[in-house]
Amino acid sequence: MVYRHSPLQLSFESFGAGLSTPLSSNNEWVQLAEVMPWKALDEAYQLEFTKNAGRAAKPFRLLYGAILIQQRMGLTDRGVVAAIRDTPALQYFIGLSEYKAVEPFNYSSLAHFRKRIADISELIMNIMNDTVRAKIEALVPFKVDTVITDATAVPVKIKYPQDTVLLNQARLNLEAMAIDMAHQLGVPNPRMYKREAKHCWTSFSRHPKQQRGGFHKQVKAQLQYVRRDLRYINEFIDQGATLPDEQAIRLGVIRILFDQQWYMYTHKTHHVEDRIVSLQQPYIRPIQRGKANAKVEFGAKIDCSLSEGVVDIERFDFTAFSEGQDFAETLDHYYDLHGHYPDEVLADTLYRNRENLKLCKDLGIRICGPKLGRHPKHVDAAKRREDTDAENRRGTIERRFAFMKGTLGLDLVNTRTAESLAVKIDAAIVLSNVLTLLRVFAIPILILAKFEGEAYQIRYKFTTRVEDMVA
Repeated sequence: MVYRHSPLQLSFESFGAGLSTPLSSNNEWVQLAEVMPWKALDEAYQLEFTKNAGRAAKPFRLLYGAILIQQRMGLTDRGVVAAIRDTPALQYFIGLSEYKAVEPFNYSSLAHFRKRIADISELIMNIMNDTVRAKIEALVPFKVDTVITDATAVPVKIKYPQDTVLLNQARLNLEAMAIDMAHQLGVPNPRMYKREAKHCWTSFSRHPKQQRGGFHKQVKAQLQYVRRDLRYINEFIDQGATLPDEQAIRLGVIRILFDQQWYMYTHKTHHVEDRIVSLQQPYIRPIQRGKANAKVEFGAKIDCSLSEGVVDIERFDFTAFSEGQDFAETLDHYYDLHGHYPDEVLADTLYRNRENLKLCKDLGIRICGPKLGRHPKHVDAAKRREDTDAENRRGTIERRFAFMKGTLGLDLVNTRTAESLAVKIDAAIVLSNVLTLLRVFAIPILILAKFEGEAYQIRYKFTTRVEDMVA
């Protein structure tokens, strides 16, 4: 496949000329279209195309703009295509030359596009963050060298994992595999006692809470069924039977699941490393959060930093990790962006360990928060006010997390593949930064500030220096 797209785009006035009611310049999607660096993003997208012949791919702005619309409005793939068909502002945002009441593409193109840009999703996010950061620095003549860092979980919409349910699902999958392999070899179906296994599961699943001690017994029974089915499949494989790629992957996941469940059953424990909680999405891991509403979340964990109003992802992983391990990399990332280390770091107690405190002391960085160890009986009032103010300022990144989860759809992501989840998280970060830029600088504002003895007056889209500042 080749990419032959010209980034030529009609002006806002030309697009609205064909409509009976022209678009408003204050429309959110019109403003977003002007902020997005479409040319730079289009050049990054061309890195995915190495061939010079073949069917031409759809324009980057067309599909990536649709992903941003989907993330902002919380729509499905079918829903976002229908919304673009009915809304002129959305068609302008995705780069169409004129409004047409037809679907610009098939909804299935979004799934292929997310898979294609998974490799460059981080590059796209970095280009957007650099653009937003450059615009903020151009508008504000001074900056405060402060970085805020925190971690959060991005849960994925899956059925709550239970050992008995996972083992029963594995049993059903193995039975289907064994029958298919028996047909390949032309031998009779193995005796798997399917009716007995189904009756055992049905009698338990209808009243699971009323059976005292029945859970452990059911796990033992399901493990025995799975072990027997795996033995049949191993014999068929030795005889030359094969499985399709999708079933072969599922078989590998079931083998790992059986080993984990057998270990927990024999050792009478509920903890195992890299525990599988979903056969359809084996990459998902349980993440201990300790929150009031959800002590355990199933999905990915991200470590983020916030500086100059721009959120960056410092680490993305599906397994639980300690946030304090990435503190040094966060400081190095800030140094790569600005050429110097920050003056102040705002972080919670998980980051303020002895190693990180020593690192900040050696680099001359002030890290706010209470000291390690036992709290003193008498705390200075000025120190208490300083810690309270630092904690209030650290809440900025918490509010950004709440915005991304409540408004941009990261509270419960409905996706099937790890690549799609990564693309959705990066798109939410991009939207959060761009919308923050619009909210702060795309409306008439007047800010009076004093920095290093100089007085500044910040107006809408331009900044001047004043001699006397009136409070």
